[in-house]
Amino acid sequence: MLTSLASRAARSGTSYALCRVSNRCVSTQATLYYLKDLEEYKTTKPYHINIPSWALPPGKQSNEVSMPCYNIPITGLRGKEGQFTLDHNGFQIAKEDEHGANSLIDCIKLEDYADQQIVKERVRPTVEHFLKRKIPDAEDVVAFSTQVRRRDPKFPALPRGTDGNKPQPVQGVHVDFAPDGARGELEEFLITRGYSNVPSRRWQIITVWRPLFGPLEDWPLALLDYTSINKDRDLVASDNIYTHVIRETYNVLFNEQHKWYYLENQQPDEVLMFKTFDTYAAKGHARVCPHAAFFDPLASPMARPRESFECQAAVLFSEGSAASNPFEELLPSETLP
Repeated sequence: MLTSLASRAARSGTSYALCRVSNRCVSTQATLYYLKDLEEYKTTKPYHINIPSWALPPGKQSNEVSMPCYNIPITGLRGKEGQFTLDHNGFQIAKEDEHGANSLIDCIKLEDYADQQIVKERVRPTVEHFLKRKIPDAEDVVAFSTQVRRRDPKFPALPRGTDGNKPQPVQGVHVDFAPDGARGELEEFLITRGYSNVPSRRWQIITVWRPLFGPLEDWPLALLDYTSINKDRDLVASDNIYTHVIRETYNVLFNEQHKWYYLENQQPDEVLMFKTFDTYAAKGHARVCPHAAFFDPLASPMARPRESFECQAAVLFSEGSAASNPFEELLPSETLP
């Protein structure tokens, strides 16, 4: 077994570390793609325009340059599930312990995840129900974005698979919203949904992520511990440009102090919750969670291709909860509201 794992890792150009507790692998090493630390990013924002390259002048679709960083240690969370929290590390593991129509496991059939309308109408409410149970201080939850990813057999040879309409695992280390972009999009959205005095509330964007089958071995999700990030250096505000919106996100620079984690052999009822943004800016309080998919050299060569579900939701706290925000630790490019 060890020989076959080592051989597979060698063929992929990736070394590995192996630690076993009751025959369970709890540590691996992998390649992650970080933003290259170029001088131009000190004066020019990284950007990517999400329209076909042929519709733009040559070389104008993006100025983002990624670089592979090899042999990054990624520690398994199995057996440590209760040691990581949203507010300290930026992520935590939660169990879906309900069954029936309000359960993330039972709300729709596996084949129904191919229908975006069914996912929107029936899965988003279950995400809201789930987060209200797992974040007891939340006054309300509004799920607003869902994505199903099914790995194409030709991924990652073709970064976005064979069809741009088939979302693939994302190898680049990133955060989906930078602070000003999050405030601009979400506050307007929440106001149109009838929420009053949004600036007076503390609110978060939480991503819920789980596999659609288990155990998941193929291209799992790695989460970066917020306590290991140099906030002033590592996070680079970038523009992700669509036809309908310019979304400010974060790319991430490599830092050898980064601590990465993943939930090995994740089951469908084991849910990763991680912060995409949090308005509360106290010193030492986790506000974002960079993440990326990775090829695990310890996975079986016969592992079923990844199928996963993710949903972003706004988690709102009571009116007036923003009054205690000390703004002790702003993130790069963030302006005070």
